[in-house]
Amino acid sequence: MTNSAPHSPRLAPLIVISILLITILAACGKKGPVRPELAALPAAPTQLQIAQQGEDFLVSWTIPARNEDGNPAEDLLGFHVYRLIYNAAEGCPTCRDPEELVAAIALAHPDPAVRLGKRVYWRDEAVTPGTGHAYLVVPVTVGGHEGSGAGTYRAWLRPPPAPATLQAEAGDQQVRLTWTPPPALPDGQLLLGYNLYRRTAAGAFPPVALNAEPLREPLLTDLVGEAGREAVYRVTTLVRSGELLVESAPSPEVTVTPQGAR
Repeated sequence: MTNSAPHSPRLAPLIVISILLITILAACGKKGPVRPELAALPAAPTQLQIAQQGEDFLVSWTIPARNEDGNPAEDLLGFHVYRLIYNAAEGCPTCRDPEELVAAIALAHPDPAVRLGKRVYWRDEAVTPGTGHAYLVVPVTVGGHEGSGAGTYRAWLRPPPAPATLQAEAGDQQVRLTWTPPPALPDGQLLLGYNLYRRTAAGAFPPVALNAEPLREPLLTDLVGEAGREAVYRVTTLVRSGELLVESAPSPEVTVTPQGAR
């Protein structure tokens, strides 16, 4: 027969309460800075593309509208563009992350980039023939925090010759433009057409052409709308080389002033 000590039904609850009080008092004795919760970062840019225009690469992307958690990207300040240059014939564009910061773009004042609606365009004019370039575009918040980036790459290809003898004839609120196709294209290049660009006398040429699709014929009538306002034009050749599109350097510019309606 085993003897046992008398059992008190109130003893167990008192022990539990005592342990809780000791834990709470110990926690209250610890003091330190309160760490604020880090705000959600912007989502990565979308539709990142590289277009070759002459010797340059034109990098473009769509501005993210939301953060990674789905809320509006209200703290988005701009973007950092990182670059990696590799050997186009032997290099591996995805073996290393681009680490050279080549552009810091603020959405409020995007220069040297250009913002058109929801798209941002930045031109890399330091491209060496025969190389490949990989880019990483990273969103940056007001507090300087970087979100997830988007990356892409392409190799530099020999551009086609530019069209020649661009001419402009002013009409009633319109301009008729004609040019001479390049005499010959390098081997492996297929002519797709031409891109026409227009600017005002005091402005800069936009990064995108007037025409939504390549012009198949060497002519275009531009309905510029405002008579008496000087306009400046230039045209490029667009070809396909393998799986890539390549645009020529622009032709010499031509300036014309549309006439008023008669």
